[in-house]
This record gives sequence, C-alpha cells and structure tokens, in this order.
Amino acid sequence: MPHGAGGYENVNRSNPTDRLARIEPTYSAREAAVLLGRSYSWLDQRVRNDQLVLPDGTVVRPLRTAGGYRRFTLAMLEDIALSSYRNHWFSMGHLKSTYRQLLVAAHRDTGEYKIPS
Repeated sequence: MPHGAGGYENVNRSNPTDRLARIEPTYSAREAAVLLGRSYSWLDQRVRNDQLVLPDGTVVRPLRTAGGYRRFTLAMLEDIALSSYRNHWFSMGHLKSTYRQLLVAAHRDTGEYKIPS
C-alpha cells in the first residue's frame, strides 16, 4: 500500500517528503521494486551507485523520509523504467509491462488514468 493512500498517523507535517506524500502517493523501495518487476537488491544497487539517469544527465534520486527511508513517486518510477530501458536493463516488453503496472497503480492510488508528473 503506498504511503500516500493510507492514514497519516506517523506523518511529520513539517517534513517536505511527508507533505508530498499527502498530495501524491509515494512507494517504499520494496514497493517500487515490485512495480518495476525487479528485486529490492536490483533497485538498491542502482540507486546507491547513481546509475538511474535522465537523458539530460540528472540522476534520479528518491525522496527521503525524516527517518532516512527512500520513497518513490510514480513519476520517478517512470523515469527509472525509461533509464533502465536506455541502459538495456529492460527489454521493450519489460518496459511495456512496467508501464502497465505503473498505470494500474496510478489509477488505484489517484483515480487518474495517467502517471502524475
């Protein structure tokens, strides 16, 4: 269950990550790995080594909670999927499957039929 879809009993309202989570759903690293169809270890290695890069060279970095936990938005997961395709870690078939997963999550968690940017 994404962080933004549930209750907010543990939300620190002064933390920017927690404020964003109330606006759009965010996903833990384990949830993100499932949506991407990869293991937690696969995602963790690439995040730690700054291997997930946008076409302009910007590194995709997850949000951090006050406790230091990583949180990913749907837009970040889309960027990660595209970076993975460009780096030949995802086939076109895997990229399409990942997009389906992200679109289902977007609809489930936001009611939208698109990935929020």
